[in-house]
Amino acid sequence: MIPEIVSIRYRIPLTDAQAKKLRRTWPNGDLFFPYEKMERLLAPLQVEDLNWHHYSGQYLYFTVYGDDMEGTLAAALKVFESQLGSLSEGSGAQR
Repeated sequence: MIPEIVSIRYRIPLTDAQAKKLRRTWPNGDLFFPYEKMERLLAPLQVEDLNWHHYSGQYLYFTVYGDDMEGTLAAALKVFESQLGSLSEGSGAQR
């Protein structure tokens, strides 16, 4: 048997402004930037398990699947940057 890597979990350090943007809520308490919105923006990329709530720290977590994980990661980072602004310079995604 030969094991294969089929998914990788990443975390990206968020700036205070990015974290504040992701955690912003409407007056009724619903997230202004819900997970479903980000998932729609990431479709059809094989990216799942998004997490950025207060209990995850100052990070955006996500899992990349598929045969072209590096390409998927690059495409996902472009989506995140278009929605959140430039990601923390020099920090990169952490495995």
